[in-house]
Amino acid sequence: MAAQRRLLWLMLACYFLAGVVPAAGETLRALALRIPACGAALTFPMVLLAVMLFNAGLGVRVADLRVVVSRPVRLILGVAANALLPLLVLPLIALGLRTWPDPAETEGLVVGLMLVLAMPIAGGAASWGQNAGGNVPLVVAMVIGSTLLSPLTVPLGMHLAGQLVGPYGVGPLDDTTKVDMIARTGAGGFALVSVVLPCLAGILLRIALGEDRTRRTVPTVKAVNLVNILLLCYINAAGALGQALAHPDPDLMVLALGLSGAVCCLTFCCGRWLARWTRCDQPDGIALTFATGMNNSSAAAVLAASWFSHRPEVLLPILSYSLLQKITAGTAGRPPRPEKRPLTGGTTVTERTATPQR
Repeated sequence: MAAQRRLLWLMLACYFLAGVVPAAGETLRALALRIPACGAALTFPMVLLAVMLFNAGLGVRVADLRVVVSRPVRLILGVAANALLPLLVLPLIALGLRTWPDPAETEGLVVGLMLVLAMPIAGGAASWGQNAGGNVPLVVAMVIGSTLLSPLTVPLGMHLAGQLVGPYGVGPLDDTTKVDMIARTGAGGFALVSVVLPCLAGILLRIALGEDRTRRTVPTVKAVNLVNILLLCYINAAGALGQALAHPDPDLMVLALGLSGAVCCLTFCCGRWLARWTRCDQPDGIALTFATGMNNSSAAAVLAASWFSHRPEVLLPILSYSLLQKITAGTAGRPPRPEKRPLTGGTTVTERTATPQR
């Protein structure tokens, strides 16, 4: 789709701007509203993330979800695959990074990759899946199911990251205590407040407004989402890329890009393998591929910037993954080419390989 292609180039422009002029992004990221009742702080990036998830919930048609829930096997498989895959992938990565000469860098990369893989399925998976001819209601249901599980899956992922990078992991990370603290307290609350509740609020508002009035808000919602995504992209990248360019480390940047690209391709390949293994029809198979392969990198970047702003090696793989998963989705999400079927008399008829959109 044209919107995704433009978004990719706009994201690259935001990354460039964040590396050249990071001060404004760092200032915006530092904006926070203290909540006296619980002693927590609501940061500006968390507000932007909540607005993005609210708009995602506003785009969910409850009638479509009822049809998907009535046949829950594919739905459960997609949510489970997205949640459990990091538990298999990250230990292998940590083991492979033991030979890297700088343990602090490898530990930061492991934590960053765990953060992005522990996040729920990205809402953008629905639009990419639709462009590829997938079962959109199934993707949306997977996004909702994964989002509702995030207060459990995100702390579990952080706990695993703490085990992998602690004294018995790839090396004694100086922030091991912080990782454990996020796993016990911060990650679950973050997922609930910034991810689950805004999404549910958007769904409830759509029910209250009705389909006709909601449909009229679609252009405004899309415009707000575009600005939101790009602003989040700039703010999250400002700290990491600014520090990386101020103290360039080409080996670290290449390693971050390479690992992110390898993991991103692996998750998409696992989704395709699951689709073939379960003998899905093509629309369901496409839905399963995108649900397994795409994670909410914006949420991961917000959480990483809140806790690890002084560690650019944590944010680098998240930013790389955010960009690379869109490139991978664009490659995997090309609309099916028409096939020419010969008829008698030398004529041909053209038909799509995918079944019609449901």
